[in-house]
Amino acid sequence: MGKLAMVAVCAALVGCAGPSDSPATETDAVASGSAPFPLTAMQEQGRVIYETMCWTCHGNAGRGDGPAVQAGSIPAPPSFHTQEYAGASAEGLGQRFSAGVAGVDPRHPHMQYVSSLLRPERFTEALSFIPALSYPPEILGSALAGERLYDYRCSGCHGLSGRGDGTASGSLIQMPPADFTTDTLIAARNWEAVFRRIREGGRAVHGSSMPPWGIVLSVEETWDVVAFLATFQPGVLSRPAWAP
Repeated sequence: MGKLAMVAVCAALVGCAGPSDSPATETDAVASGSAPFPLTAMQEQGRVIYETMCWTCHGNAGRGDGPAVQAGSIPAPPSFHTQEYAGASAEGLGQRFSAGVAGVDPRHPHMQYVSSLLRPERFTEALSFIPALSYPPEILGSALAGERLYDYRCSGCHGLSGRGDGTASGSLIQMPPADFTTDTLIAARNWEAVFRRIREGGRAVHGSSMPPWGIVLSVEETWDVVAFLATFQPGVLSRPAWAP
């Protein structure tokens, strides 16, 4: 993204204090209606900033593959899918980014514009969202990114609640859609098997009419869906680092 475009987006955010005039704290836990697991109030506000501006470089799932990178406008930033990011606090990430900006990383000079134009509390909120974007740490994908893919690609048959009760489920003449709330592969944490089932489709794996999503979804997107499916069974995934 060019400097002028970045400045324009940042300026729009600077002029808005966000959902609240008072910065949220990481301990203000809220049950999000738009996330597969609870986000803090700070993360909810950070999500708005990330999905408005940061994703253009860092990508929807935080892998450093946003459209600005794919267009060759900037070098790829680091992926957030590491233990270092998954378990970090907003304060810790703030220190890391501040050190990078102070040194003016020649590969990512645009970050100095982000830090200088965003209000400090808004920047901190965006940073607090990074661990949520990289959750769960035990699966290669992002559950938050997988939620969007699932809603668009899978919920018609499997239902928004994952119980196999989507609007199209009654039209199938073969096996009914899987109920992910009781799925044995998810319960066993056999993520590789879940990944293969999605990629290869139902006919090749378990005799159902589910299409082979490997011809539509990338490997990374498939892992995002796996990560989201895992959230349908409480206790299967590790507790979020920010959970009270």
